[in-house]
Amino acid sequence: MRFLPGQEVEVASKEEGFLGSYYTATIVTYIENGFYLVQYKELLKEDESGPLREVIRGEDIRPTPPAKSFPIAAGFAVLDRVDVLYNDGWWTGTITGKEGLRFVVHFENSGEELAFSDSEMRMHLEWVNRNWIATTRRRILLPQKRNIDS
Repeated sequence: MRFLPGQEVEVASKEEGFLGSYYTATIVTYIENGFYLVQYKELLKEDESGPLREVIRGEDIRPTPPAKSFPIAAGFAVLDRVDVLYNDGWWTGTITGKEGLRFVVHFENSGEELAFSDSEMRMHLEWVNRNWIATTRRRILLPQKRNIDS
């Protein structure tokens, strides 16, 4: 897939401790041999003087997922695979519970469980063969209490 200058994309991190995370960036230019110069939206240069720019392999870049990847009314549920905006990037995890209005998300790579509001989450989609594919949505159905007298 060829990306165009000005296109917003997500870049996969290959760094230890950041594997599986994606960071929003804009394509600055195509260089050659499948490499692009990108400018990150949230990541800064080491001296924090401005947005970080990096040369990235095309295979580590994907388009941004559709803004509405699921019906808003459906909401989130336990065992949903989600992407969470955390530490300036999108991290994949699984909802394991709820604390008030926040959802508890387990991150497989780190083993951490943290709570997030629904505004910090999106349904997880996989970029496969140039298409966004929804992961299976599973819900825990709690058994109904049975009336012993009936």
